[in-house]
Amino acid sequence: MKTLCLVLVVLSALLMSGCAEYRKAADQPKEKIVVQATDADTILSCLAGEQKMSRQAFNGAYKTAFANASRDENGEVLRLICLSLHQYASYKQFKEGMDALSLYIKAHPESAPGLQGVHMLMQRIDREKIGKWALSNKNLDEKDGLEAENKELLERNEVLEKSASSDQARIKELQKQIEQLKNIESIIKNRER
Repeated sequence: MKTLCLVLVVLSALLMSGCAEYRKAADQPKEKIVVQATDADTILSCLAGEQKMSRQAFNGAYKTAFANASRDENGEVLRLICLSLHQYASYKQFKEGMDALSLYIKAHPESAPGLQGVHMLMQRIDREKIGKWALSNKNLDEKDGLEAENKELLERNEVLEKSASSDQARIKELQKQIEQLKNIESIIKNRER
């Protein structure tokens, strides 16, 4: 019986210690993963959120962000950068956003790694816009050249048509004179007979 009691006491102790360990694990708070948004995330999520904004709402939001960004209020610089990437942003607004991003990276070097990617994308967009602008200007120059050449050809055609018209009139006049000369010649031949 002594052994049975001893076995029960040891078994109880083991169970209690196991439950105690279980209780300790259950009482401990679970690990929490804290995700902190970077400045690049802020810009990109803003851009995604503002896509359906009307042109009028965009203009008002941009003016507000531009005014507040100069005072660096409540992350308005990041909002200004976001809005400069919006589809309704003019090229000037885009360049202002790109300049603001450059200044922000210099002022916040801890955010530089994430923002450098955004900055490189903006530079790429800028190069594409400049290339598109250059191509558009080239096309406009070609169009202007072709329009001037077309106008010159139309004027030349008009002159040639007038010349052809006067030549036709001259030909008819000469044909009449030939007919008259033939008539005169036939009259002279008839008299000589």
